[in-house]
Amino acid sequence: MNKTVIETKNLSFMYPDAQEKAIDDQSLKIEMGEFVLLCGSSGSGKTTLAKCLNGIIPHLSVGDMYGEVKVNDLVTSEVEIHELSGNIGMVFQNPEDQIFSIRVSDEVALGVECQGYKHDEIVKRVEYAMRKLRITDIAQRLTFSLSGGQRQKVSIASNLAILPKIIVLDDPTTDLDPISKQEVIDILQELKDEIQLTIPGTDEKGKMTFLVIEHELTDLMEFTDRVMVMHEGKIVLNGEPGVIFYENYDYLDSIGVRIPDQIRLAKYLMDQGLSYDKVKYPVKKEDVLDFACKVLKNKEITFPTIKYRDYTIKNREKVAEIRNLSFRYPTAEKMTLKNINLDIYKGEFFAIVGHNGSGKSTLMKNLLGILYPTEGEVIINGQNTKEVEISKLILDIGYVFQNPDNQLFCNSVREEIEFGLKNNKYPQDEIDKLTDRALEIVGLTDRQKEHPFSLSRGQRQRLAVATMLVSNPRIIMLDEPTTGLDEKDLRGILQLMQELIEYHDGTLIMVTHDMEVVAKYATRVVVVDDGQIVLNDDPDKIFKDNVDKLESLKLKPTIIASITTKLADYGMPYVPNWSFFEEQVIGAK
Repeated sequence: MNKTVIETKNLSFMYPDAQEKAIDDQSLKIEMGEFVLLCGSSGSGKTTLAKCLNGIIPHLSVGDMYGEVKVNDLVTSEVEIHELSGNIGMVFQNPEDQIFSIRVSDEVALGVECQGYKHDEIVKRVEYAMRKLRITDIAQRLTFSLSGGQRQKVSIASNLAILPKIIVLDDPTTDLDPISKQEVIDILQELKDEIQLTIPGTDEKGKMTFLVIEHELTDLMEFTDRVMVMHEGKIVLNGEPGVIFYENYDYLDSIGVRIPDQIRLAKYLMDQGLSYDKVKYPVKKEDVLDFACKVLKNKEITFPTIKYRDYTIKNREKVAEIRNLSFRYPTAEKMTLKNINLDIYKGEFFAIVGHNGSGKSTLMKNLLGILYPTEGEVIINGQNTKEVEISKLILDIGYVFQNPDNQLFCNSVREEIEFGLKNNKYPQDEIDKLTDRALEIVGLTDRQKEHPFSLSRGQRQRLAVATMLVSNPRIIMLDEPTTGLDEKDLRGILQLMQELIEYHDGTLIMVTHDMEVVAKYATRVVVVDDGQIVLNDDPDKIFKDNVDKLESLKLKPTIIASITTKLADYGMPYVPNWSFFEEQVIGAK
């Protein structure tokens, strides 16, 4: 029997002023060396559970905790946090929340230094952690100059250097471009497979346990030992990945878990009476590709003629014009944006994609008028951003930041939504009507009296969207709006965006790394690299005709697009996203 390293007994926790428990009478065990994936809808209690494990609850977070939590036989409520830190490491959703040092090497060393180790031991552990995370080349870089992927690697390295028996990672890939995301996942798999951690120059060995909280499950599923699913404060499913996802498919879909495309495709094939001879429940992408390839070769299944979307821009009214735009930050040596020319039309669902640090957010800030072009000009609704005050420019613009915490500052959810309306002197009855509507749209009516920072990351993202939607803006600008959202919330918010376009003459401009969202909703996509636009077309052409180009730019098409493209020679039609497959293939049956 493996040693139990995490155990909770009848654990409950309720935040102040909350209507329901965030954790509701839960008992669980995790054994040494396990790699456990914890998933579930936004606000289901995943992050709260993680905070209970590392001692933030009850030592630092206000609220009522009941039951018991043990980590390596230590009762977390009875020992100080610093006693737990050598046993359990925590990588937070936003790496900026836990990076304190100026230089990378100092940040990786910080935790080990706080443990009181001697200099030689600190050096060995820091070198080991940086080598494992492949960041030795940036050891002397300033932490605030790093990309999102680099920051996340530094956060993981600073935990690994302490050599805890357990590492908890809360949405570790949520803000990363597809290739940076894959790099982090590959590193986690390497650490997981290297069960016996041997530290150069020491005799220390031990099995490391991982608990990973994630919404995007596609790649992690490939090497996860066990999946736990949380819903409304309870662990409702707990078991082997294939069993969890195939035998509970409809239930997981109903509670907002983002089921990986490869599982959706294999489940569809099985529902047609087909079977795979290698494994009962194929989870890995290569197994599903092999399964689909065999049934197509054997002509066990055929697909109907596909009707693809028409992306013709019908309304030629421009809402944004960018002419010869170049931009350089005051302290930078080179231009962040370089000679960009672009027109955006009314009614477009316009996506801006690119790897971390490519210039996407800077382009968005120039469109919004937060930044002014160093060269060239930006025209929004006929107004030159250099010539009009931002307070006038943004009257018809709604903007949601990449990190929702950067725009939340009121004492309750309702006050947050009301703030802009009150600032613009709306009558109170109109404020009440619009606020109630916004709360209902984003599903926060029951949480309206709570403090914004008592919400989960996904709920805070929904709140940030509500503060923008409440005034029905003509142009909607979203910077990574899908971060931390479960499938149900994601669908709700993006369908709402489509309604604003269709029924309220809105235009949506969105920066995102979520290729599934781009493939399903966008009407046009621009790909940014090194501050320049390198691709500009509809999503089908971007993903179908530029696979090699996208990978060179640290981007990837959706899993279903990748699989169907590889199977084209066997009669498989190209499918951009799973919703399209449901509509054109399943719906045609």
